[in-house]
Amino acid sequence: MLIAIIIILAILFVVGLRANNNAMMKYAEQIRNLSLPFCKFVGFRRYGRGFKALCIPKEGGLFSRIDVTLSLTWRENPLYYLLSPLTKDKDYILVWGSLTRRCPINIEICKGSYLNKLKLDSNLEKVELCQLGMIVITDNLDKTRKFLDEIEESLLSSKDCIDSISIKESEGWVKIVARILDDSSIKNVFNLLIRSGQVIRESI
Repeated sequence: MLIAIIIILAILFVVGLRANNNAMMKYAEQIRNLSLPFCKFVGFRRYGRGFKALCIPKEGGLFSRIDVTLSLTWRENPLYYLLSPLTKDKDYILVWGSLTRRCPINIEICKGSYLNKLKLDSNLEKVELCQLGMIVITDNLDKTRKFLDEIEESLLSSKDCIDSISIKESEGWVKIVARILDDSSIKNVFNLLIRSGQVIRESI
């Protein structure tokens, strides 16, 4: 009996490792295909339970660089298959775009469940986006409303997978944290990043 359990656990471990490797290769290919049209360099390296990617846009682009960190869930752990329906664990992607034109305001857009993870200034204004199930925190409500109007289509397309979008005036980047729910998630994240960069350059 014990030997049978060990064999089953070993099989699940190997199957999980293979599933994670296949997922990682698929995600890397998606990121490469999405980046190459506007980047002169796209590179990858293993990192923890996933990988990091560096994308260097062509001259005159919206961003000077785009950094991606992708973290895979524990598919090789047998408990994953038992608990995932309850925990709803998903692979995560974090994308940082370093702006070539800094945004003149600070904006944080996040789901209510993600709000407690953020360290926020108590003086910032907060608005709920009921139709998206998100909260917006900002130091300039008028400009933020204009920004939201301009990115509305991209935000609606990605609202299910997005946990947070951060734009920091002092640090000059757009950061997106998202869960990978399906094959369109990474594409939606990149579309939202690019659209945010366009609006910051042209409208704010």
